Amino acid sequence: MRDAGSQVFTPSPKVLARVLDGEAVLLDLGGGTYFGLNEVGSTIWSAVEGGATLDELVATVASTYDVSPELARHDIATLIDELRSRGLVLATLR
Repeated sequence: MRDAGSQVFTPSPKVLARVLDGEAVLLDLGGGTYFGLNEVGSTIWSAVEGGATLDELVATVASTYDVSPELARHDIATLIDELRSRGLVLATLR
């Protein structure tokens, strides 16, 4: 993920999201496909809805769950890359 420190991640306007029983369900309004996120993914999504940087996402996950910041960073970057490739998350420079 390039220049992640200066990027703010936000939901794409073409995404409808709902949290159900601690898990997020994302609907791509453009393609009509669903994408599900587990509890940790839902926590990440909630932070993305508020406009968060990678560092902020890592801090949130590391403080909420029993995971090292290094592992959290790797897993979050992987998820954000996937969501961006599907057009569900946008990255803008701060």
